[in-house]
Amino acid sequence: MKKNILWRLLIIGLTILIAVIFFLPNTPLFKFMPEWWKNNLPNKGIILGLDLQGGLHLVFEVEGDKAVESSTERYVSLIRDSFAKKKIQADVKRNGFNIEISPASQEIAGVIKETYPLLDTVSAGQTLVLKISAKEATKITDNAVDQALETIRNRVDQFGVAEPTILRQGENEIVVQLPGVKDPRRAIDLIGKTALLEFKLVDDESPVAAQLPQSVPPGDEEKVVGQFADKVPPDDEILFEKKVNRETGVVQKIPVLLKKQAALTGSLLSEAKVSLDNRFGEPYVSITFNSEGAKTFEEITGAMSRKDSPSSSITPYTQPLLFRKGLGEAALRSPEISVWTRRRI
Repeated sequence: MKKNILWRLLIIGLTILIAVIFFLPNTPLFKFMPEWWKNNLPNKGIILGLDLQGGLHLVFEVEGDKAVESSTERYVSLIRDSFAKKKIQADVKRNGFNIEISPASQEIAGVIKETYPLLDTVSAGQTLVLKISAKEATKITDNAVDQALETIRNRVDQFGVAEPTILRQGENEIVVQLPGVKDPRRAIDLIGKTALLEFKLVDDESPVAAQLPQSVPPGDEEKVVGQFADKVPPDDEILFEKKVNRETGVVQKIPVLLKKQAALTGSLLSEAKVSLDNRFGEPYVSITFNSEGAKTFEEITGAMSRKDSPSSSITPYTQPLLFRKGLGEAALRSPEISVWTRRRI
């Protein structure tokens, strides 16, 4: 009987000792332990969840409707270009989620049916009303949520949270749990930024582009925008590239005159990844478009080459050069961007 009690006490004591060894790294006492202890025994401690150590529980709503509106606006631009090439006279405009074409005709209906099979006809009278099909709209919305989910995962990585929880909830919500995060404002500001990739063309033909200052200190952006508010064309906008001097760490903002309408968006990408140049080992973003994006990209790069203006811009992070690699493929390069920024893009 006494032997059984001794074994039980031994097991209980051993269990308590193991628990203390594993829990010790979570206490301030661990820093006073000898080096042999730190090197040979558990030194990372037990990872505490949100319920034990506190942190952030965030729920983000992805505005899928805006992605559908952006795609609708892009269709409007494509249809206008198609009509211009075929010398068809018609007014094309967006009205909410609808595309209105007037005056309507059999020729126009035929062009739309042949070229844009993902558009459904809402009504056909003197004005042809179209909209993105329900199936395609759902696909665009789902893609927007998936892109936002991946973007949030990439942004959370920099906080060094051991076991973050990032998952999709319902149709358009994303739940983020960050145990132990002590700076909630920074986390919310960074994670909550709009997760939308847009390719915007630089308007270097406008005289305003040459009048913009080469750079301004951070905080003076609104002053520059206000100074040129009356001069900027209605279809343009001024955005700012962040440039950091690698030696001094001084930050400067470079104003860039861009077209407001996005020529391409991230919804048209089928793949985007960081790659290394085989010759110089310089990192760049390799992107591949889907079939619709490849077609649009070919039209844009063709028009740009005729204008002898090979640069494009991405907002809000940087203004890289867009190089054409092949059919539906491109590379984004800029010496001022780190690998981390490229992954964030």
